[in-house]
Amino acid sequence: MIDATHWEKLQAMDPRDVTARSLADYDAQSAEYCLRILTDEIRVCPEKRSVAWPPDARAVKPPGFNYWLVSVVYLLSAKALAPKGDWVSASSLPYGEFFFRGPHALPTETVATAFGDRPEAFARAAEALGGKPWPAMRRAFVLPALPRVPMLAQLWERDEEFPARAGFLFDSTAGEHLMVDAILALSAIVAKRLVESAG
Repeated sequence: MIDATHWEKLQAMDPRDVTARSLADYDAQSAEYCLRILTDEIRVCPEKRSVAWPPDARAVKPPGFNYWLVSVVYLLSAKALAPKGDWVSASSLPYGEFFFRGPHALPTETVATAFGDRPEAFARAAEALGGKPWPAMRRAFVLPALPRVPMLAQLWERDEEFPARAGFLFDSTAGEHLMVDAILALSAIVAKRLVESAG
């Protein structure tokens, strides 16, 4: 699922360096990195070239490709750089202006469709994923998408004049930790988990 060179690079890295940069944990006994994506714990094992839920997880299906891509690329690329709190659009990130179009558009329509008539459900879902209200907007939450990559999820509910709309913004440092394909994959995870968490 992931390019072999990614695994080779990750396996060659010092876990102390990886954990310092990414804020992931490392289990020396199992040789696995433990990384949180929203409220989910992901186990990444370079030796086995695997990405899995922890043994006690209730999830039935294994993590899909988006989790594989995000977790491996983040462990490889994350920098010891704290978020600045400056929110920007995906198109403002490096290479984003040309990438986030057409089939690579962020999956915000999924969120708008699910919550356009249910703003309270959007708030509950965001809070269930560890989100904190963003004071500058009524329906907006800062989500802990990755330890060093927060995301801002926004909702404009449907009214008589305008259809529902949703948006994702990123800390201006996001491009330091992830390339655009991994940012798109992370956005897909966030959109999917918001809908799932609404029940």
